[in-house]
Amino acid sequence: MTRHANRGQYLEEWIEQANRVYLIKNKAVINKIPTPWKVQRKYSPYTKSYQIYNAFPGEKSTVDFGGTASFQSIWFDVKTTKNKTSFPFANISKHQIDYLEKVAIQGGKAFFLIHSEHLKRTWLLWIDQFFSFTGETERKSVPFVWLDANCEIIPKGHGIVLDYLPLVLKRKEAEI
Repeated sequence: MTRHANRGQYLEEWIEQANRVYLIKNKAVINKIPTPWKVQRKYSPYTKSYQIYNAFPGEKSTVDFGGTASFQSIWFDVKTTKNKTSFPFANISKHQIDYLEKVAIQGGKAFFLIHSEHLKRTWLLWIDQFFSFTGETERKSVPFVWLDANCEIIPKGHGIVLDYLPLVLKRKEAEI
């Protein structure tokens, strides 16, 4: 996700809450993948030590979350939008698409969770569905009506705000 002042942070917190429940119940081990940071240090002759004076995101990371459930590799990125009718593809980085494609080729579960702030709805968009949609259109966004017709909506359940794991585990292997 292109980072903007905490945009989508609540969504990641919901996923982390779900992942804690899955871990406690021995259903999955799925973790937030930290963004690598580059730290610049400057030597201070007064303290005779190095002090951090600047930090910024380093190389591009993989995706937001990854782990294992029921002997299956699971990798995904969470996205959110304030748009009222569609999700813009500009919110997805090429390296994220490439990474999820590689996961799927290796037999892992690879997807995006897309959340509409306007509709208060979250869809599970598999990487093969993403490729299918983008291969059939020149659009720069995916309409919510398409997501409604082609993707599953993540439900609430079992004390979890976004109980995504049952939908992920029920899917058979996809063709990439």
